[in-house]
Amino acid sequence: MKKKSNSILQSALIKLQHGESCRNVAKELKISITTTQRIRNRNKENIPPPKKGRPSKVTKASRKVLAREFDTGQLETIEEGQEFVESNDKVQVHGKTIKRYLASENVKAYVKQKRPEVTDDQRKARLKFAREHLHWTVQDWANVMFSDETMIYRVGYHGRKYYYKKKDRDIPRPHQTINRKQGGGGRMLIWGCMTYYGIGDACWVPFNTNSVLYVEILQDYIFNSVDYYNMDRTKFIFQQDNTSVHKSHTTMNYLRQAAIQTMVWPVNSPDLNPIELVWSYVKSKLSQYKDSPKDLDDLWERYQDIWNEIPMEYIRKLYEGMPSRMKEVIKNRGGLIKY
Repeated sequence: MKKKSNSILQSALIKLQHGESCRNVAKELKISITTTQRIRNRNKENIPPPKKGRPSKVTKASRKVLAREFDTGQLETIEEGQEFVESNDKVQVHGKTIKRYLASENVKAYVKQKRPEVTDDQRKARLKFAREHLHWTVQDWANVMFSDETMIYRVGYHGRKYYYKKKDRDIPRPHQTINRKQGGGGRMLIWGCMTYYGIGDACWVPFNTNSVLYVEILQDYIFNSVDYYNMDRTKFIFQQDNTSVHKSHTTMNYLRQAAIQTMVWPVNSPDLNPIELVWSYVKSKLSQYKDSPKDLDDLWERYQDIWNEIPMEYIRKLYEGMPSRMKEVIKNRGGLIKY
């Protein structure tokens, strides 16, 4: 084989030092790739590492804009991302490429949370509420009893459950599925309340609860919880949402006659009520049971066990977060907040 001149070898070294690939250098100087690779190996401490893969068809600037558009919600689907790139860079890219670009900019996909739609009037009411309570201290919030209803199910689960398996194992195993009974296996509606000083009372209520039944619940449980924790009745404030039963003439007349001060609560504001997180806590604990309750009475027993063991530190932390919630609502101009 004819020996290559020193000038050609030196030219190859210089090109490699400037970041050119072995393939391009060999082609340009008409030498073998093997010879070029030997030059690289002998001088690798002075030559930058080879670039892996083909150069991106999309500029770095476009990738950053793409990530920003997804982050702000201007783009929502991978298909929209592909159209954006094709329009900007005049190239077509695979959906996996879009996902890779987003991952490189630390933009990840998350499941959209279902939340109530907030109208302009409701947004204004929420903003007004937050401004009125912006300077409330934790001790001010400690005078408030929060209340709400929730649904729990005998068969099923609350939230997501995960399992793990080897990639090559295709036959499903019992631990990989969740048993489900036709019709749901039964459900129950729970009313509960909470105070800064500890969890309040809770009860299993009928699905067809009307104003008369609701007033009976209030009569049985509000002052029972207030007095149990030695709360000051003159400062005590009761919170409830704006469902028709809660705001009926019968209910409001009882609250006035009982001299129970109520909080004017903005419509569509579950994100402001800390008891929503208490429900989530209880349901997550219910989902940890490996077997379903044998009937609704058994489900109620499990619920009460969890409810009565809710840690005081957890309750206090929720109340301590109320000032921050008010600030977030104002910051979001009355929109929904993440809690």
